Amino acid sequence: MKKIFTYLLAGLSLLSFSRCDSLDIEPTSSLAGTAYWKNPDQFTAFNTGLHALLREKSYNFFLLGEPRADIYGDNPIGGEASQGMERLPFNTINKENVGISNYGDMYKIINQINQMIAKTTETTILTEATQNYYLGEAYGMRAYLYFHLLRSWGDVVLYLDYTEGQNLDLSNITKGVSPATEVMEQIKKDIQASENAFGSDYSFKLGRHFWSAAATQMLKGEAYLWSGRQMNGGNSDYTIAKNAFENVKKADVGLVTSSFKDIFSFENKKNKEMIFTIHNGKDEYEMWGGYYRMRLIPAQDKMVKIYCDENGNSFVGTPDAQLNGLTQLQVRREFYFKGFRNNDTRWTTSLKAVYKKDAQGVVSYFGPITYKFQGTMLEGGSTRSFLDDFPIYRYADCLLQLAMAKVLLGEDPTEEINAVRERAYGSKYFNEHKAEIAYPNDNDPEFYTDNKWMKPDNAGALEAILKERLREFMFEGKRWYDIRLLGWDYVHQYSSAEQSRLLWPIDAGTLTNNSALKQTPGYE
Repeated sequence: MKKIFTYLLAGLSLLSFSRCDSLDIEPTSSLAGTAYWKNPDQFTAFNTGLHALLREKSYNFFLLGEPRADIYGDNPIGGEASQGMERLPFNTINKENVGISNYGDMYKIINQINQMIAKTTETTILTEATQNYYLGEAYGMRAYLYFHLLRSWGDVVLYLDYTEGQNLDLSNITKGVSPATEVMEQIKKDIQASENAFGSDYSFKLGRHFWSAAATQMLKGEAYLWSGRQMNGGNSDYTIAKNAFENVKKADVGLVTSSFKDIFSFENKKNKEMIFTIHNGKDEYEMWGGYYRMRLIPAQDKMVKIYCDENGNSFVGTPDAQLNGLTQLQVRREFYFKGFRNNDTRWTTSLKAVYKKDAQGVVSYFGPITYKFQGTMLEGGSTRSFLDDFPIYRYADCLLQLAMAKVLLGEDPTEEINAVRERAYGSKYFNEHKAEIAYPNDNDPEFYTDNKWMKPDNAGALEAILKERLREFMFEGKRWYDIRLLGWDYVHQYSSAEQSRLLWPIDAGTLTNNSALKQTPGYE
């Protein structure tokens, strides 16, 4: 049910929005102390605006979490210039070419979340249940942002106050960084505060594109895996992580078993696999603010004039002819044949091979295109609109991270790995071929020999989970973080990164604005 609110912005302009279906607003703090924070609708508006700000950074979440790993790096098959995107998979970012500036603008959202926490804590106009739910969301989102900052820059500024206006200018606070250990301590405090606020309420009260108790448990699990593996927390942290992933199951979640493609379908946005998503919608917001189209999707003229399928058939008249974008981050051509085994439905859902036909009619493989989020064809449109919701957390992620926690504790991950594999291959095929593909049986020598992206199951449970996560989460911003979690041996094997440059450099502008900051070690 839609409920329309209006609230006063600076300049006395009115902006309306739908609480449940739209996030097309931003919070404002310029009226603090006057007309704002005076009725429940304004808290609702501000909470919705926080999620809108989070959505604005979804492209940065992808950049921080994936392209520095091993699946990208070839020249775009459409002939486009890569425009510097190659620096990520080649790991040639430096202090002049940082990849992401100003800490991905995450402090802008943190500043607003800090205000939401302060105002919601002190208010007396909300019901206790509503007040707690908003606090659960705010603490959870703040911890989520600081977890990105920790994994990407290590020591970062801890800022728990707020300034008026939408932006937090680090030059105004001239504050140095806190050690990564203190940042992790704050992340854990915020996670605990979120847990306390949500209590036993595991509902998706506002929808799966709003933060929830299940999202907090997902974050808790991966944060404690990180502190256990990367910060000497060991088994005690792994145990907390395992319990957090088990807690996710208290929510209304589960695997989509119909098909892998159905998870991401525009028509199936509210499926139970989704735990927390970035919402996109018509006349509101396209995936990654349009960057999904402009980084990973082929140009329409290439689809209709140059590419064909494996049989030499043109894509004209098919939905693939409606794709229209720009490829600047190219999946490696060889990966198409080395990432997935036959009958794994994630293969043709995640990637599509395109071919070229020469003057003699000979058809040859040309390369893969991104195919996971296919968007929709709006009425009256000529190209597809990429309005699929972008998953931050989904249930398959929960299962495979639970498997990771179990392995690190010396326990058996078979149940979780095989639940994901069974969905990938379909129950009938999986059950008929358990001896070949069920964990720990995926050991095909022909497929895995000299396969630089993955190893067979008998290489160890961590390798099996890493392999499954690569197949499952392409384009969801997970791969770089996954290999970073496990340590340098994995980063060295599955990326081109240097050991001294696993974190990200800080751009010159940010260093100039805040004189208390110093360049990330390795980039001085």
